[in-house]
Amino acid sequence: MITNHRRVLLVDDETRIRNILRMYLEFEGFIVEEASNGTQAIERYGENHANYDLIVLDWLLPDMNGIEICKCMKQTQPDIPILLLSGRSEEKDRIEGFEAGADDYVIKPFSPREIVLRIQNMITRVYSPGPYVSETGDLLNNAFKIGEIVLYPSARRVMVKQNEIHLTPKEYDLLYFLITHQEKVYSREVLHTEVWKSSHRGIYDRRTVDTHIKRLRDKLFSYYPEGNGWIQTLWGHGYMFKKI
Repeated sequence: MITNHRRVLLVDDETRIRNILRMYLEFEGFIVEEASNGTQAIERYGENHANYDLIVLDWLLPDMNGIEICKCMKQTQPDIPILLLSGRSEEKDRIEGFEAGADDYVIKPFSPREIVLRIQNMITRVYSPGPYVSETGDLLNNAFKIGEIVLYPSARRVMVKQNEIHLTPKEYDLLYFLITHQEKVYSREVLHTEVWKSSHRGIYDRRTVDTHIKRLRDKLFSYYPEGNGWIQTLWGHGYMFKKI
């Protein structure tokens, strides 16, 4: 099982929440380390970030803002998956979390089982090699090339004009899905289902997809402005990857 022995850093100032999540995660084979405040989280992450496979991070900590911690962790290790826990349910708060680099956002109170399932899905997407495809449907040197964009599925790396682009796991999954389904229009809801692997309408948020599309465009095409039209918006319908 791919989640066995994956190491999670669990950051929350509520002992009850840490105990419950630890119990559920350890039952599923995860190794869990804890931090009860931002200072501990930064110290442990600074010492062991290469050993962590995923971070569960509370927004409101007694000594530090979880958003700032998220940004700090992403600067050190852009590909580390981060699940942000928050009591804030406003759309602007969720957007702020995603813009800080969070890969998933869960509003308190939550079901521990849902958290475990979300973590398992994140781990699977990030650390399981996806199917290899190429522009013609064939594998070309373990890479998928379209124009100036090159994807290496086994390593989940993206190059644009020979510059490596650091994408979050969700940004990579979104790009991979769009590129492997070129010339087809997908609604926000369908993209959320396919990329976030969720069919639950209750956690669907159209702005989640919009925010990730914007970040993806900014990162990719800062190196290749000519390709800005590749991810196209069809108003009222959704998004499409169109080779220009």
